[in-house]
Amino acid sequence: MRSMMLGMCLMLATGVCVAEQQESCSIAAGRWEGKMSFSWGKGDCSGERHCHEGNSDNMSWSRWSGITPEDLQHEGVAIDARMKGDAGEMRCVGKVHESALRGVYSFTPDEHFVKQMEAMGFSGLDDQLQGYVMLDVSLAWVKSMQDAHVEGMTAQNLMGLRALKVDPEYVRGMSAAGYPELHAEKLTSMKAVGVSPEKVKAVHAMGFTPTQDELIQMAVFKIDAPFVERMRARGLKDLTISKLVQIKIFKLDE
Repeated sequence: MRSMMLGMCLMLATGVCVAEQQESCSIAAGRWEGKMSFSWGKGDCSGERHCHEGNSDNMSWSRWSGITPEDLQHEGVAIDARMKGDAGEMRCVGKVHESALRGVYSFTPDEHFVKQMEAMGFSGLDDQLQGYVMLDVSLAWVKSMQDAHVEGMTAQNLMGLRALKVDPEYVRGMSAAGYPELHAEKLTSMKAVGVSPEKVKAVHAMGFTPTQDELIQMAVFKIDAPFVERMRARGLKDLTISKLVQIKIFKLDE
């Protein structure tokens, strides 16, 4: 099994790995108060050697056992930090140096999880398992998304859905707003640009019935009620979403 998860642009990052084969890890205080920074990769993941195979600088300390923020204030203390999820367990074993745990990384997949996911129709799981633990992709959440009738879910796009907090409530809300047959990729794209059931209702109130792609375009180009009212006030008639997008692209509203 490969030991890294690739492809997540919202939480996980890849880099150029050095020649050493031993996998290392680092845990330190995160950018935001009360959050931690965790990374793992081949070789020395400290200093200026950007060898990370995966990382997050906005993770809750509560997801880890065997380590607390206070532990990082004790130079040289030995720590066995673990983060367990349905998909397996991540482990970082080492010592504190310069207010960060630096140690050896390992990952143990959960065979029961893999079998259950395969029974639910998912394949190609090996390369995704560490990402699942990082994002807390659980069997219960996957089943809830299937029960919400989300189409096109794969082992690869589950992480995008989870990272963007696409949940059954969002799916049901979009369905009630007039989009009952939502595909996983469309859900991810819409959530990424801020499309919500409330915003769909606002668009309908403007007199439009957009497609999913048009909803995404309206969000990207910030086509909202004040903008539409300004264009109508200028005497523009028979406005369509396509025309409004063109106005934005060519800055004809300036």
